[in-house]
Amino acid sequence: MLIYGSKATQIASKSLSDKCTNCGAENSVQMAVFQKYAHVFWIPFFPIGKTGVTQCAHCKQVLEKKEFSSSLLSTYETLISDSKTPRWTFSGLAVLTLLIILVSISNAQNDKKNAQLILAPKKGDIYEIRNDYEHYTLYKIDRVAGDTVFILMNEYESNKVTGLNTLKGKGDAAFVDTPIPLFKSDLKSMFDAGKIMNIDRKQ
Repeated sequence: MLIYGSKATQIASKSLSDKCTNCGAENSVQMAVFQKYAHVFWIPFFPIGKTGVTQCAHCKQVLEKKEFSSSLLSTYETLISDSKTPRWTFSGLAVLTLLIILVSISNAQNDKKNAQLILAPKKGDIYEIRNDYEHYTLYKIDRVAGDTVFILMNEYESNKVTGLNTLKGKGDAAFVDTPIPLFKSDLKSMFDAGKIMNIDRKQ
């Protein structure tokens, strides 16, 4: 369940000399500026603007920005121009950016590893396969003889890539007994075409 919404935090305040429009008290009006921000799971993601209110300390009347007089609006504009957006309101965006960078680095390293493994197939390698009709299965290398690689196909398929973990959990018994010969060049072509998505090799 995704929990999201918006909140506001006070970033500036100022005591005003203006008379309260409700009770006429002098030097009793306080203006506050609030920074609004969007949050996901209560983590601030990005700022979404500022707003302000005034309150009379005498009669407790509260005015929102849309109710400000021209004099209050002028004071409000000066106050917000002097108040900076807190950096922490960008926290979620910064974390998300960092995660994207880390995932990109991890994917690049994995692609480099797979590019090396596909050139030197080894008994026991597990290939994650994407079929032409967007189903997913596993191949396992039974043995390698020269330029020929003997593949054991998995008996099961999944219509989701996440289902490959379930297939792996079925173990060796889920692979057929009869190996299919393929040339190393065929495997390389499958890899280049994106049909071999990942290679698992036990160290």
